[in-house]
Amino acid sequence: MDFFTADTSWLFLAYVVGTLVGLYFGFKLSVRNLSERIVDSLIEQKVIMTKGHGDNMEIVKYTEWCDDQSSK
Repeated sequence: MDFFTADTSWLFLAYVVGTLVGLYFGFKLSVRNLSERIVDSLIEQKVIMTKGHGDNMEIVKYTEWCDDQSSK
């Protein structure tokens, strides 16, 4: 009795492809979540300055806020 027939080969191939796609999307999502947490942490620590709130929030360039006389 041969285990690797055409039916089991296709099933194994589909399993491998599905696993690889799941790993790809999982890794992509984890990188996105990690980068969001890092940026949020830097904003809370005042390392990155922002202006605006919510969806309209922008990161301000270092040259724009380091020369600001009101921050000295």
